[in-house]
Amino acid sequence: MEHKVDEKKLDEHLQNEAKRVSEKDVGALLGRAQELDEKLESLPGRFQKLFNQVKLLFGMIADYWNGAYKDIPWYTIAMAVAAVVYFLSPVDLIPDVIPVIGYVDDATVLLLTFKAIQEDLKAYCAFKGYEAAQYF
Repeated sequence: MEHKVDEKKLDEHLQNEAKRVSEKDVGALLGRAQELDEKLESLPGRFQKLFNQVKLLFGMIADYWNGAYKDIPWYTIAMAVAAVVYFLSPVDLIPDVIPVIGYVDDATVLLLTFKAIQEDLKAYCAFKGYEAAQYF
């Protein structure tokens, strides 16, 4: 059973969701940290880079929100929020309850996000002193 992901549709969805992100959405997402940790713990080991990427996005959002890192465009934060919200949603293109395959669309959304905001994420990694190879 093969599941193909329409990258163009996912990218359009991601762009549209990012345009609608508000500061209220940022605060609401940060309140879901435990839910995020639980979902990340359920990922198979081969998704370590995906795990790292989601944690990087969440950390960047948190640092923006608490004022520790403001040298970033709002749109980058909005894209990161939209991607993490999509990742957390159990109701998406391919339901997450389908083992392994259920994460294909989530991984694609994260990949699209990383490509779109890569330079800002690299700057954030440098700010935090992180090794970029763990994320890219």
